[in-house]
Amino acid sequence: MGLVKKFKGVVNFMSDSKKVQKKRVDENKVYQLVINNQIKDINIRNIKTIKQKFNALILKEKFNHTIGFRFLGLKGFNSFGFKYEVDLIFCDKKYQVIETYSSFLPNKVTEHHSNAVIIFVLAKHSIKYLNIKLNDLIKITKY
Repeated sequence: MGLVKKFKGVVNFMSDSKKVQKKRVDENKVYQLVINNQIKDINIRNIKTIKQKFNALILKEKFNHTIGFRFLGLKGFNSFGFKYEVDLIFCDKKYQVIETYSSFLPNKVTEHHSNAVIIFVLAKHSIKYLNIKLNDLIKITKY
């Protein structure tokens, strides 16, 4: 019995380390923004946890126009701790734009959007620059 327990422990340890390695790779992946089947020069990173949000967005001095962030599974957004204005794009499960917020102020909260699944956070005035409107398709592609 002792040999079987040790074998299970080794297998569990190895599978856990593979999960951690895969998670680290996913955190550092960068994608490109695609608007209506046109690839744009904006790199997108996925944000899945509060820790990632804090490290990527909160208390940062500058926000580059070539970098954006994608939040998965959110119905609303808050900008607590931000030092700058951002543009927000809410998309449904079909990647269609259902709501946009241009120049969203720091320390504010958006409305609850029940159809929202994905939120893109871009630099200030990006919505106007990229000419994003309601019902546009916004996706990401591998870099």
